[in-house]
Amino acid sequence: DLPGKPAEIQRGLSPRVAVSTVLKDATFVASIGRFRQPPDYQYLVDAAFDDTTRTGRFRQGNPALGYEDATQYEFSVRLRPSERVSLKTNLYVRRLDGLVASVPLGVDPDSSIFGNADAGTVKGLELIFDREFFQGWGVRLSYTLQNATATSSDAFFVRRALRVDPITGDTVIPAKVEFPLDYDRRHSFVAILSGTIPQSFGPRIGNATILGGLEGTAVVRAASGLPFSYVDPATDTIIGLPNEGRLPSISTVDLLIRRPLTIGRVGGSLYLDMRNLLNRRNTVAVRRDTGTPGATKAALKEMADSAYAAHPEPIPYESPRYRRWADLDNNGMVDGPAELNPLYLSAAQDYAQPLFAYGPPRLVRLGMEVRF
Repeated sequence: DLPGKPAEIQRGLSPRVAVSTVLKDATFVASIGRFRQPPDYQYLVDAAFDDTTRTGRFRQGNPALGYEDATQYEFSVRLRPSERVSLKTNLYVRRLDGLVASVPLGVDPDSSIFGNADAGTVKGLELIFDREFFQGWGVRLSYTLQNATATSSDAFFVRRALRVDPITGDTVIPAKVEFPLDYDRRHSFVAILSGTIPQSFGPRIGNATILGGLEGTAVVRAASGLPFSYVDPATDTIIGLPNEGRLPSISTVDLLIRRPLTIGRVGGSLYLDMRNLLNRRNTVAVRRDTGTPGATKAALKEMADSAYAAHPEPIPYESPRYRRWADLDNNGMVDGPAELNPLYLSAAQDYAQPLFAYGPPRLVRLGMEVRF
């Protein structure tokens, strides 16, 4: 077992002060607060990471970890141009301190302990337009511009940036530099549109109307991509700067249509729920070596060549791995690079399929709700 540390009692306050005033048809609100939260339990005990079959892949837990702190400055202006329309602008700056990080204990790259060593900064601007639901329709528009950086996004990452001064020969520890956080989504836009059709609208069947009372809500989302780091597949080391790459932007359109029903004393509704209505293929993950969802042709060929080099033995007719179409010379055996390489290439293509690289496809739900 790794040597432990005695637990300590941690106490803290999370004060927040706000002031508000009216400035000619606008309300101005300014606030400042300091918030503390305890670290996640996994950092208080010894934690394994990466491949645990490789000895020493553990971080020593630290039950004496302190609180993770956040100091927030927020300024907002709220306007109401009309009785049903409101505008809000919100500017915020958050300073993150004491984030959990891996602190080296010695020269061994796997000798480290969790500590409060990382810090970060989050800056953002939020714009909101809201038209209250009135006379059968309403709309809400929201746009967020954000920049979130920190010295690290991973508590298991050990920062070793020591270098030797070429003139003096002294060991130099460079200052910490902030990089984009994993959730640093620069642009985000959400539009929510709701509406109802009057009860008297449309053709009638008896005392009921077909389209009257129909309710609908559409949600449109668009956002820029999240950051990711390029990694050397041979050594698992980061290429370039952390979170230097960016995923493509994403967008979705969701639609919900509901028809209220009343049968006797029982109420309910029929609804049609459609997610990702346009069936857009959003990229949510990429390969860390190429920055694309799928492997390149060169990577697939390299995988196939490596497989052939490891197993060049022929496949006889009696083997369940024998394929008649791959036996080009009809000698009852799949052998040689001309016959085996296409099989290994097909296997590499199957293995490298980007199954989890894209978001959910179009989803349609038809249902009924009953209220008793």
